[in-house]
Amino acid sequence: MWSDEPHVWQRRFYDFNVWSERKRIEKLRYMHRNPVKRGLVLEPEQWEWSSYRSYVGQEEGKVKINQWPEVVMKIRTVA
Repeated sequence: MWSDEPHVWQRRFYDFNVWSERKRIEKLRYMHRNPVKRGLVLEPEQWEWSSYRSYVGQEEGKVKINQWPEVVMKIRTVA
């Protein structure tokens, strides 16, 4: 039962974890193609608020993506 409180998501929208590479690519394609599908731009790279350019290696756009640096373990000696 839905309460009278405002909701972040509409009924047809929901969050879920993306566990597979296949599903990750599916969701990225949907997000990157959506502005084109809606007629806001002709190509995905034209949408200013997209991570598309970062994913294709062109440039870092306004939307930052997680790019984890290589982890280096630091060992501290106790004096």
